[in-house]
Formats: sequence, structure tokens, C-alpha cells
Amino acid sequence: MKKALFLVGVLLFSVIAYANTTYNNFNGYSDYWHPFGNPNTATYGELFTAPSTDLNLASFSFYMGSPYAAGNIVLGGYIATWNGTNAGTLLYSSPAYNYDNLGNEQITFNTGGLALSPGGQYVAFLSVSQYYGQSAGEAYVSQGTALNGLNGFGWYNNSGDFNSLFSCCWDNYGASPDWAVDMEFTPEPGTLMLLGTGILGGIGVLRRKLF
Repeated sequence: MKKALFLVGVLLFSVIAYANTTYNNFNGYSDYWHPFGNPNTATYGELFTAPSTDLNLASFSFYMGSPYAAGNIVLGGYIATWNGTNAGTLLYSSPAYNYDNLGNEQITFNTGGLALSPGGQYVAFLSVSQYYGQSAGEAYVSQGTALNGLNGFGWYNNSGDFNSLFSCCWDNYGASPDWAVDMEFTPEPGTLMLLGTGILGGIGVLRRKLF
């Protein structure tokens, strides 16, 4: 019986150990960086370090603030590697997103499971560059608290030149306070399969012990 209880504890620990990793520094809506949108700053981003485990970025969100100028904002959500001064390789690009700019909203993008490198440096960002001139709204974004794994806010006045995000130094990066974001990381599929196999095997052993 003691061995069976020990096995139950091991199985529970295994499940907890592989719980998803979350970067969420949201602490209530609080206007700070502004103004994002056309014709002002075209790109806002948040730098981050990928966790050492749970290497698939399943989704990422940005918390927006109050409208700075009325009107919708047509934008895209992106993930890229970070080279220290600018974006490197583009890893994820969303379809065009028509943000209503009514204030205090969370914009979320589901990546389908974007594989990252453990400890790698990345930037998540919003940009109107690919849709420059298609909307006239501008917005504040909400500041977040400091959080391990998040490496500061960045921006670039790149207007409609999307490619410059990957070739030129951004106007600023690593600035404080961080943008309020939510990033959901999950284990790699192979890890989940191994965990599932181990749990099923453990359940078989447990059944034999108890019955």
C-alpha cells in the first residue's frame, strides 16, 4: 500500500512538473507608452527570453490602453528572434487584425505551437507597417510589472517600412516599464508523449498494486 501511495505521488509530481509556463505581468489596465499607430510609432514590442522548458509558444497577448486618437487600428502580431538591436528572423506573422481601439482590451494571437529555443532571445510585437495608411486610430498601451523572462519594452518609428525592423537598430529597446503581456508556453509534443506513456505505465502498475 505504501508503494502504491508513493507511485501516486510520483505521478502527480510528473503532471505538475510539466504544467505550462506562463509569462503574465498584467496588474490592471494602466496607460503608459503612446501613441501607437499611424502616423506616429508604427511598431511596439516586448523583448523576452524563452523558458528552458515548455518551448512551444502557444499564444501571446498584449494589453492595450485607452485610445489616444479615435478610430480603428489595422495591425499585425509578430514573433521574431532578437539580435540585440533589432529583430532577426521572423517566426510568426498573424493575418491582418482590425483592432477597434475602444480601450482596455487584450489582443491575443494563437500561434498553433511555435517552437522556440531554450534561453533564446525573442521579440513579440505589434506593427501597422504592413498596413500603413489603412487606419487612423492611435492608442496607449498598458504597462506591466517586472517579470523574470521579460526583458523590456521596445519601439521603432519605421512607418510603412516593415523590412527595416530586421535590418536597422530600433529607436529604443529594453525600456522600462514592460508592456503588459500574456505568453503561454507548452511542452514539446515529444515530451508530452513520453509523459503520457509514463503515466499510463504507472497507472498499470498502480492497478496491479491495488487490485
